[in-house]
Amino acid sequence: MHPCPMRRSASLLLACFCFPSVLPAAGDTAWQVHLDRPAAVGDRAAVSSTGRQSRKITNTSPTQPTEISDETLKVEYSAVHEVLAVDTAGRASSMRLTVERLITDDGSGPQEQFAPGTLITATADGDRTRYQLGRNELEGTLSDALDLAGARLQSSNVPPEDAVFLNHTARRPGDRWMADPKRLADAIAATSPFLIDPVTSTGEILFEEVLTEQNIPALSTTTIFKIDPVAIRQPSHQRFSGSSINSTTQRIFPIDPALPVLRETLETKMKLVQRASSGPQPAGTETLFSREVTRRCLPLPAAGKGKNG
Repeated sequence: MHPCPMRRSASLLLACFCFPSVLPAAGDTAWQVHLDRPAAVGDRAAVSSTGRQSRKITNTSPTQPTEISDETLKVEYSAVHEVLAVDTAGRASSMRLTVERLITDDGSGPQEQFAPGTLITATADGDRTRYQLGRNELEGTLSDALDLAGARLQSSNVPPEDAVFLNHTARRPGDRWMADPKRLADAIAATSPFLIDPVTSTGEILFEEVLTEQNIPALSTTTIFKIDPVAIRQPSHQRFSGSSINSTTQRIFPIDPALPVLRETLETKMKLVQRASSGPQPAGTETLFSREVTRRCLPLPAAGKGKNG
């Protein structure tokens, strides 16, 4: 997941004017698909997104009635993101969000959350992102909505995706390649509470085609993760049974590695089953989670610069 900052305005101009207007036929050329996109201070992009997620938790007990908790959240979002700071790996660690629209619906009906032009600062804090509006930190539904909408910053604990997929050679449309099993397991352990089975868990990328998106030459990919979670890490170390995490992400990568992902569609489904005891009616918890998000990102010139800036 990328927070959609732009790399540099000069790179945008190169992408728009220096590439041939007619791309080579699909199988004629091998391309380097750059999965990791370093950011720079001052990078700007117009971001728009729609998303929805749901979480259903069912608690069963042989001595108590079944308890069910059901939560949903939908968002519509548009904003300009500007990178204020980056970490040593080139990830945006702070961004200014100029929010034009954030509509949320947690089941009680759509609500417009901010006036157009509202300024929010997003700051990476470990594996989470903190959002500040003036002196107030945004929490609860607002924080969840901004995360879902695509304002969440990448954790510094996330290893480079190119390294996880051993992605260091040029590819042709139709090529598929797999994540390194150990690196995939380590990446998930570093960024989530889950321990996974590295033998049965897989990540695969399909390079689909060369295309033009928003007048920018680009490469289309689909990434599929099939993850078998086996336990939660310490301190509980609770184990799962019959659990799965499946995720499919379609992304449009500019050929220019200095530009951000232009379009991303994500669909994730998760089922986690924990049994607290054995027997014909064991106590336990089943969690069903789903998320669907589509984000678009248009690189913009640096603040105060026009086409020739």
